[in-house]
Amino acid sequence: MYLSNKVTEQNSNSVCSSFLTACAFRYNGLSFVYLIYLLLIPLFSEPTKTTMQGHTGRLLKSLCFTSLSFLLLHIIFQITINSLEAGRTIEPGFNCSTWEKTLRQIGFESVKGADAGNVIRLFVPDIGMFIASLTIWLLCRNMVQKAISEDAVQCNAQFENEEMAVREKLEPDDALMYEEDLDDEDCGEAEFEETMKLKLLRRIASLASKLREFIGNMIITTGKVVVTILLGSAGMMVPSLTSAVYFFVFLGLCTWWSCCQAFDPLIFSCLCVLMAIFSAGHLIGLYLYQLQFFQEVVPPKDFYARLFGVTSLTQTNCSSTWMIIKNQELHWYHHANPVLLLVMYYTLATLIRLWLQEPIVKKSESREDDKEIPCSPIPMTAERRRSLWYASHYTTDERKLLSMTQDEYKPSDVLLVTVNGNPADYHTIHPTLPLENGPAKADMYSTPQYKWEPSDDMSEKEEEEVEEEEEVTQEEKENVKLHALVSVFQFIMKQSYICALIAMMAWSITYHSWLTFVLLIWSCTLWMIRDRRKYAMISSPFMVFYGNLLLILQYIWSIELKNDELPQVSGFLERKEPGELASKILFTITFWLLLRQHLTEQKALQLKEATLSEVKVGSEEDEEKEEGELQEGEVAEEEEEEEEVQEDDDEDEQDIMKVLGKLVMAMFIKYWIYVCGGMFFFVSFEGRIVMYKIIYMVLFLFCVALYQVHYEWWRRILKYFWMSVVVYTMLVLIFIYTYQFESFPGLWKNMTGLDENKLADLGLKRFSVAELFTRIFIPTSFLLACILHLHYFHDRFLQLTDLKAVTSKQDNTIYSHAKVNGRVYLIINRLVHQDGSLPDITMMNLTASNEKEEDKMLKEAGEKKMEEPDGEGGKGRAEKGKEEEEEDEKEDDDVDDESEEEETTDLRNKWHLVIDRLTVLFLKFLEYFHKMQVFVWWLLELHIIKIVSSYIIWVTVKEVSLFNFVFLIVWALALPYAQFRPLASSICTVWTCVIIVCKMLYQLTTIDPNNFSSNCTLPRENETKVDLEELKTSVLYSGPVDPAEWVGLRKSYPLLLYLRNNLLMLAILAFEVTIYRHQEYYRCRNNLTAPVTKTIFHDITRAHLDDGLVNCVKYFINYFFYKFGLETCFLLSVNVIGQRMDFYAMIHAFWLIAVLYRRRRKAIAEIWPKYCCFLACIITFQYFLCIGIPPAPCKDYPWRSGNANFNSNIIKWLYFPDFIVRPNPVFLVYDFMLLLCASLQRQTFEDENKAAVRIMAGDNVEICMNLEAASFSQHNPVPDFIHCRSYLDMYKVIIFSYLFWFVLTIIFITGTTRISIFCMGYLVACFYFLLFGGDLLLKPIRSILRYWDWLIAYNVFVITMKNILSIGACGYIESLIQNSCWLIQAFSLACTVKGYRIPTNNADCKLPSGEAGIIWDSICFAFLLLQRRVFMSYYFLHVVADIKASQILASSLTYSKPHSL
Repeated sequence: MYLSNKVTEQNSNSVCSSFLTACAFRYNGLSFVYLIYLLLIPLFSEPTKTTMQGHTGRLLKSLCFTSLSFLLLHIIFQITINSLEAGRTIEPGFNCSTWEKTLRQIGFESVKGADAGNVIRLFVPDIGMFIASLTIWLLCRNMVQKAISEDAVQCNAQFENEEMAVREKLEPDDALMYEEDLDDEDCGEAEFEETMKLKLLRRIASLASKLREFIGNMIITTGKVVVTILLGSAGMMVPSLTSAVYFFVFLGLCTWWSCCQAFDPLIFSCLCVLMAIFSAGHLIGLYLYQLQFFQEVVPPKDFYARLFGVTSLTQTNCSSTWMIIKNQELHWYHHANPVLLLVMYYTLATLIRLWLQEPIVKKSESREDDKEIPCSPIPMTAERRRSLWYASHYTTDERKLLSMTQDEYKPSDVLLVTVNGNPADYHTIHPTLPLENGPAKADMYSTPQYKWEPSDDMSEKEEEEVEEEEEVTQEEKENVKLHALVSVFQFIMKQSYICALIAMMAWSITYHSWLTFVLLIWSCTLWMIRDRRKYAMISSPFMVFYGNLLLILQYIWSIELKNDELPQVSGFLERKEPGELASKILFTITFWLLLRQHLTEQKALQLKEATLSEVKVGSEEDEEKEEGELQEGEVAEEEEEEEEVQEDDDEDEQDIMKVLGKLVMAMFIKYWIYVCGGMFFFVSFEGRIVMYKIIYMVLFLFCVALYQVHYEWWRRILKYFWMSVVVYTMLVLIFIYTYQFESFPGLWKNMTGLDENKLADLGLKRFSVAELFTRIFIPTSFLLACILHLHYFHDRFLQLTDLKAVTSKQDNTIYSHAKVNGRVYLIINRLVHQDGSLPDITMMNLTASNEKEEDKMLKEAGEKKMEEPDGEGGKGRAEKGKEEEEEDEKEDDDVDDESEEEETTDLRNKWHLVIDRLTVLFLKFLEYFHKMQVFVWWLLELHIIKIVSSYIIWVTVKEVSLFNFVFLIVWALALPYAQFRPLASSICTVWTCVIIVCKMLYQLTTIDPNNFSSNCTLPRENETKVDLEELKTSVLYSGPVDPAEWVGLRKSYPLLLYLRNNLLMLAILAFEVTIYRHQEYYRCRNNLTAPVTKTIFHDITRAHLDDGLVNCVKYFINYFFYKFGLETCFLLSVNVIGQRMDFYAMIHAFWLIAVLYRRRRKAIAEIWPKYCCFLACIITFQYFLCIGIPPAPCKDYPWRSGNANFNSNIIKWLYFPDFIVRPNPVFLVYDFMLLLCASLQRQTFEDENKAAVRIMAGDNVEICMNLEAASFSQHNPVPDFIHCRSYLDMYKVIIFSYLFWFVLTIIFITGTTRISIFCMGYLVACFYFLLFGGDLLLKPIRSILRYWDWLIAYNVFVITMKNILSIGACGYIESLIQNSCWLIQAFSLACTVKGYRIPTNNADCKLPSGEAGIIWDSICFAFLLLQRRVFMSYYFLHVVADIKASQILASSLTYSKPHSL
């Protein structure tokens, strides 16, 4: 029966689809009748045994008769019209005649000349309707007859008993097979074919049932919501007077709900009935308008047709009346409107039918139950027996799986859906079956042959208890999910004011008008108020009123009317598409939610006040009745304990939320200001650069500059700064928003006298909708970010960054280990288990282990008793054994339960141990991470000045301009003098801000470089000696000369890339001062002082140098520059000479000679400040030469005139400014590196005079040159390493004993790699030291240094001479090749610097390019300096003493040998 119900449901769906097809693809009177049937179908009940004898059966019969009549009338009409045409009774061109129009609109039209598709469109609806209606009527009739036959079979008890007797003798599996055989024999071939059809219909039935179940549940559970949404959608789809009914009802329902009012069921049901009637009439009117008669009476473009929203989906052509012609002027929503109306009508009709059937269904079910009770014999068919066997032997999942594999089983039973849309219960399909997962009841199934395994009452009760527990757990899970959803919804409702304010801003930004401008001002005002939630709640009624007013006005002006019928109001009301109305409704939803939340909180507050007043009154009455309440104290205490447990759980949850909330809040307090700073860049650099964006950048730069220059002033004005940013952003939004109106551009022109281009540079320009959204959305987002910072994070940020407020280390949230520990334990304890506690893990493990040992002892004792042999009392024990077996089984069950509980507790304990270990590791990780942070901050404090100065110099060298000259002057003078470095940082910060603003202003379109650029003319031939091709490469003659480029300004896009270097410079400067202040803050909070020496390993001093190899490495990491900084400066000076090889390199060589001439460290320290001053001045002067004179006057340099004898190579060597061969600014990087190291060495010279530094790092006092190793070896302050007691001693032996001979090898290589006069000196020195080196080491230090200093002097002399001779190798190389090739070969003259024009094709004189340069001279210079430090070391005295001792020993041996002979 239920299968037939399923088939009838499918056929009823096919009937509905046939109706839709007939109404949608054919518009005439016959299809109008089908439309009436389509509207009547949801009002009738589904076909059942009862309804088929009532209105539903009569509806199906009338439908069959109507469709058959229409089909016969079609046949008669076609025969008649064709016979009349054949007899020429009517004229051939009868289309659009009066009788033809009438008959065609009734539904009868000629198909002469029509194609196959249109013929099918005209006739198939009637044929399909007849077949579908006839099929479903026959199926419903068979369903009724089959139900009667099943009732007759149910009363046949004899058939049942005979079959049961046969089943008792069979095994379960054989019985199942026997059932299938009986089924095959009883059913026959007809039933077998029916099962084959079921396989084909299975998927269709499952999909349809799921869809029907979903729609049914949706309609029942959320019927009011669905109806409200459909009313709103139908109202705004095609705005008109008819659709306005739906729209205003929708607004009324939503507004009523937002006022926290409940819907009366009777009123809402009456409203649904009225809407269903109105929507049905609306559909009928739309359908009738598709007929030609009504379109001729009221044309489609008529005022009333547009006013009432009546659209013509089709049009008629008299030449081919059978063809359906689509109206091309319509949009998608015109076609979707009828479909939406039909869906709404069906939803309303279904709800009404369900509401009307609810009491009737209950009464009918009770009557049917009363009728079924007297029937004693239970009908048993093959299907029911098989389902019984499934229910008693398999679980629910297994039965479902078997149901999909057995062909004879009805799969649709699982997929059935009842009339009201709820899924059918299995027990309702088979009333004799128990519930799922439940036991088979004995009173229901009294015959034993249906149960293959007997079931006891205890097992049934246990299964029922298990079922109840599972149901309880499922209900708890569902309650938890519901509680989570409710809590999320409550949180959203509490924050609904934020959604409302954002919706107001989004509404005003998306849809531009004066009416929405009110929303923008309104929302911005509320954002600026501190207690914005309170005032948003107060203004929520006005929001709802104003939002509804805007929706109503927009709806009226969305009706398809012309300007003369309903004129538009510019800037206020304009005609829009229905889609905009839908988005505005979404914005208004936030207003409704806010109003409802406001009224809900007001009611809760009133209720709380009422309860408080009742409590006060009740407390007075309770004092009089204290004696009567003493008897109920115990019960009250128990309830209080339960409440305390619940409160503890709630407090734990609140603690976790508080901890997480504080962590998130602390993160926002600390870092939200960076979000606001980043938003400055989004506002300033998005799109075209205009004036208001430049002002944004000016505000940002002012904040950063003040932060760098004066920290306390910055903190004082920070609040006013953010307030000014908020006010300025409000003004920007207002100006941009109002400028989009038509009258405002002319108003601004008259007020300011500026043209459109200048106003566009200010930022006032009319944009498209998409551009306007971005232009307003970004400042609005920035406004929200600033307001959030100002109201929520600003005050706490000032407290956090107060350097004067010194607190203890334990109170600090960043460095407090105890607070982090407590927070981690709290969170993880709560995550592991509500009752778990990490400190009690050891106790839990001890108790668990004790319980395990006791259980093991009990089990061993039981096994020993069982193993005793049977003696005289064996028979008695055997008799008692049967009685004890049952008790043992029960005890075993209890032991199993206890073991399972122990396993779960063990797992919990193990899990607690894992979490405890992870917590410890996490805390260790936090500790190491904190140490790493401290180390990184200290490392940055040591080297940030080097990073800042290096990057600024690199930027100035990369972009040579007058603007950047300030940076170079400041840092060139600040590096040698450390007291000026903070001032230099401040000056650079301010100047960088000025440069950024100037570069941004230069990008405005009103500034055109062509207006002030100059075009220089080429000089005549007698005015210059430069070739014409070379002149064309000059800056003067290569193109228009922009004077702003010399200053440092040029047009560039994108601007952010152009300003990248300046912005990074500003960020580095801000980061520098942040490092210093962070370190000061850290030391104040932890009561620390700054280290005396700027080292990495603070516990390593000079005393640790000889302790081991690791400590030695640490010492040199700390104090390498302190010990070898002077030699490093010398090497960098030689590097400058070798990289440049020009005039200024020669000056560096002379200064190097002058410094080395002092020889002693103390003498060099005296002259070192002058050397640093020289380096600062020379780098400044060279940068000035790189800038040169401005090219705008079109005047060239004098060395390019006709009287000068300078070529480009000589100009480059002399480092003169030039417009053709510009000086290479990269050379200044090498000068800066030398200046930086020289400045650090000057600081080292000052530190050497400090006692604290000498104690930590040791002194740099040179050894006395008059010392002798033999006499001083006993008083040597450094330990003896000659006997190699450690790896460090081995390295010392290698360095101090054998480095001398390795240096001689380097000298030899330097003299032999090249062939020149200078190399001969290296070879002479090498052979001299090889010949007298052993004796030289035994001489006093003064004598050793005298020879060695001469060698160093010769090395520096060679480097200086090669630099001087480079003028010939680079500047006059052409004349030397022609006249003095011997000089080139003798001194290995070749230009090693790139950029010079060197002739290459000359076979007579080859240039020694591979043999030139000072690379090996520099290497030799480095090793000579290193060996000089070895000679000056106290460690070298041990080597000398060892050499003398070995000589004395050797001489004593030689003396003893002849004497013994």
